[in-house]
Amino acid sequence: MSAAQIPAFHLRLREGSAEENMVLAGIWRRAWIAANRGVPHFEPIGYWLHRVQTEFGPPAEVVLAERDGQVLAFMVLLERREYVAQLFVEPHLRNQGLGKALLDEACVRIPTGWWLHVAATNTSAQRFYERYGLERGAVDRHPSSGRERIAYHWSPSRPPWRIG
Repeated sequence: MSAAQIPAFHLRLREGSAEENMVLAGIWRRAWIAANRGVPHFEPIGYWLHRVQTEFGPPAEVVLAERDGQVLAFMVLLERREYVAQLFVEPHLRNQGLGKALLDEACVRIPTGWWLHVAATNTSAQRFYERYGLERGAVDRHPSSGRERIAYHWSPSRPPWRIG
């Protein structure tokens, strides 16, 4: 299917229903597993649901990309901190412009610039962020998991990548 044949999607803010929380937990878990294939153990869905319920509330704003009422991807913004806390796309829906649309929305909502972190092992996400125009920054360790991660920064002086 070419990009011209892919049905359009739209962005909206999360409502926070129990059903929506479960959908987000499922996307997060599937995307995390796809990005971390070498990890021998994956947390059960309850772990991800608990994180959605505890981490996605105010002051965080959750932007959903959806098509025909189905959530396809999401992004968690902490606007006051100028931080994109999470961005995940259903693994089988990558390369359809969902991640780009979410990052474009981050640029609109935080026009002064923003940061995000990506796991050092997630090379496909690193390539995506670098193609988008984010500047690679310092390497450190996640404060709770201890996993190595890389900071990326977008500033208005670095216009985002645009597809023809």
